[in-house]
Order: sequence, then C-alpha cells, then structure tokens
Amino acid sequence: TETAVDACSTAACTSIGGKCVSSSANVNDDHCKACEDGKQAWWPCNIVGGCSCEVLTEEPTKAPTAQPISTTSTASGTASATDAGANQANQANQPTLAPTELSKETTRDLEGMLVLEAHITANKVVLARELLLSPSMNGANANTFTYIGFMESLKQMILKPIMVEGKDPKTNEDIEVPLVFYIGDMTTESTLPKSSNERVYGLVNVALFLATSYSDSLSNGSCDEINSDIVNGFLPISNACGQQGMSYQGTATNSDLRQGDSPSLVCAPGDEKYACTVDLNMRARARSPSIISSTSGGADAPGPFYCGPKTDYNGFTGHWSFEDNEEIFQSAKQNKLGRTDVQGCCFWGRGSVPIRGTCAYGKLNYYLGKRAADEGRLAMFPDIDFCQNPGAICSDQHPDLKWIAGLFRWITEIQEYDVDGFNYMRQLRKYVDNGLKDSNFLDSVSGIVSQGCHKPPCRAGAQFLREEKRANFSKILKILGFTLPYMN
Repeated sequence: TETAVDACSTAACTSIGGKCVSSSANVNDDHCKACEDGKQAWWPCNIVGGCSCEVLTEEPTKAPTAQPISTTSTASGTASATDAGANQANQANQPTLAPTELSKETTRDLEGMLVLEAHITANKVVLARELLLSPSMNGANANTFTYIGFMESLKQMILKPIMVEGKDPKTNEDIEVPLVFYIGDMTTESTLPKSSNERVYGLVNVALFLATSYSDSLSNGSCDEINSDIVNGFLPISNACGQQGMSYQGTATNSDLRQGDSPSLVCAPGDEKYACTVDLNMRARARSPSIISSTSGGADAPGPFYCGPKTDYNGFTGHWSFEDNEEIFQSAKQNKLGRTDVQGCCFWGRGSVPIRGTCAYGKLNYYLGKRAADEGRLAMFPDIDFCQNPGAICSDQHPDLKWIAGLFRWITEIQEYDVDGFNYMRQLRKYVDNGLKDSNFLDSVSGIVSQGCHKPPCRAGAQFLREEKRANFSKILKILGFTLPYMN
C-alpha cells in the first residue's frame, strides 16, 4: 500500500482526499478525526507525531495500536487502571504494539495523562515562579519544593496505584482496590456519568492540590509545619503537639493523653491497626527555614518544632519570642489543648499537603513504608519507618518524598472524603459543571485539609483563613489558564 502522509496540522486533509488517522500508540483514529482541516487545535492535534493526514493510493494500511489495558474497581466505584507494563512502555516512549485496538476507557486514561502533562508543562515557568519563589523570601529561593519534583511525583501517583483495603461494589466482599491521583474520567458509577468536562475535573483537582500546598507549605518554603497558633498572646512551643485545637499525638492506646485532647486525628473505629505507637522517648527537630522579611530583612519565622522526653527541658516548654528570636522558658505555656511539654509530640505536619498525627503517619507507613515491606506488600519506600522516623518526609535523602506524602494524603483522605452528605468527588464535578462559581466548595476542601471537616471552623477558636485560601486557589486556576467567573 502506498500512501502520502502529511501532518494534519498543516494540511487541509479532506480537501486532498485524505483523512486524519492515528500515528501513535497513545492516540486512536476517532481522536484524530477531530483534527481534520484544522477544526481542533488541542490534543492530540497539537502533539507532534500524534496524527497524520493519510492519502490513500491503494488499500489503506491500519496504524498499529497498543495492547488494551484492564478496568479495575476502586474504593469509590470502578476505575480504569493502567497496566504496569504498558505504563513503563509509555514512559520510555516505546509502546507495546498489538493488532488490537485500544478500549475507550484505556484511551481516555492515556489521553488524560498527555493532556494533563502538556497543560501543566505549558505553564511551568509561571507555576515555578509564583509557587516556588515566594515573595516573602526576598527573592532568595530557599524553597525545598521543586517543579521537577512535583511533576515526577504526580506521575508516580497517577501511574502507581496505592492498593488499599476496600469493598467490591457488586458483591461487597473485601478486596484490594487501587487508588490513584484523580485526573478525570476515573469514575464509572451511574450517579457520576461521563462528561465533556472530564479533563477539566482533573485539572481542577490538580489546582486544588497545588493551592492547598501553597497555603500550607510552599508559601513558607518549608516542608515542616510552622508554629503559628497564638494562645493567650503567646506562641507556645507545645504547639508541636497540635495546633488549631487538634491533637497530633493522640492515639487510642496512648496512656499519656491529657484530658481534653481532641480525637480528631485518632484513627477511626476499625482503622486502629494503622496508628503509630507513640514513643515517649523519641526526639526530632523540624527543618523549617527562616523566612526573610521583604521589608525589614529580619527573621520572621519562629524556631522550628522539636519533640523529646520531659527530662530534656525540665518538664515544661515555654513560648517563642520574636523580640529575642529564641524560646523563653520563664514559665510553662500551654497550647489550646493544655499541653505544656512536647513528649511524644513528633507528628506535626510535614509534606506539601501536610501529613499530621499518628494515624496519618501510620497509614503512610502501612501503604508506602517499612511496614508494607515487612508484611509482604509492595512499598515505595521499604526502608523508611515513618512511625519511628517521621522526619524522613523532609529529608534530603528522598527529595521528592515531600510531594509524594502530600499526594498520598490527597488520594487517600481528600479524594475519599465522604462525610455527612459531602462527597468530595461528586462535589468536585458539581463545582466544575456549575462553572467554578461556588466558593463554599473551596471552603469545604480547605476545611477538610486543615481541620478535618467540611464546615470550617471545625472547633471553637480554630483559625480559618477563608479569603486567603480562596485567593490562592483563584491564583492557581488563572496560572493554569482558566477564566474565572464571579464567585460567591
């Protein structure tokens, strides 16, 4: 068969008797049809080698297509999951060829990856400048988060499912189900029909993740949580045990809990097996960098969190003095839950979207860390015990772990959030379908991340920076090319 092939983007294909067809294993002919005669400028029409204008002189030769990939169940329904071998081939740009055609589900998954990556990459300069070079750093890039680290970590958490315990949606039997970072078109429940907004759902999910990361960590340039919760006019060192009325240390089996400790970060009934056991002799110190004021040039950040047994500091901790730039030990200063020491309080927030509390660290260890490896499950970090070494998230040894930890929390906690009628996945789709107008959705997501509920503030006295968080999300959406409507 002889053919004359020209790029669809440069040829009026049908006018010369041709048709746009796939010339890549990641694209099919139906996608390329939209590129004929310049009718569509986006994916796959803007991808070099994605589609070609084929002019037939004899019988057409069908372009090779990739091996189909199976569809599997997820904790919230069913989802398309890429085959590991196909993922490796796709990453190496060496697709496995077969005479069969891609299923529609598989094609949409691959399309989603390409669209997402192309869209973010097109805006990478602005993203890096606006998110990773904070103005509060006076132009100095003290930020430990990098754009390359984000993209590589995001790809991993899309292509490498976290196998969690769940229920088969048809039989209700206990099974292992894969969870990945949602990029659109992952849910096939009848209540969540396919939509032309599939790719937008994914981009908005990315925007929400980045906006949350910016609010909680990127703007500070710090992987470790910053001490910020003022109590009775002081900034207590014991905030390492929990801020905004939350207890990071509390577990169902810890006998050292003080009366009034909030159970908000304790594992839910039935999940107790995940929780880290609190070691009262553990010592750790945050690596929070000093933030330089753009006006005074002085240090604006309090000292980094630390934890250790009471014998290390005469039984009580004081408060941070900005005037003296040091901790003052004149008297015990309590956090909102009455803690005046930091014994066993090593589980403060770490990562892009901070992992906080013994339950969250325990889950990270159970699914990605040493416990997974010890119990015979696949582990991304088999040598790290996150219960014994929570500071590993911010270490130099695994520079991308700070992103992966945040993505892990987003996948397992935010995307799976379904409490009192608020289902994150359904509300995300509703928010996009209604034109990105409902700011209450943004408040709910911020509340889930920062305080554990979708109706913030979640407890008396808790601080909720509503306008700041809304502004950060709008900023990210604009960077990603969205035109924002008036938001209520």
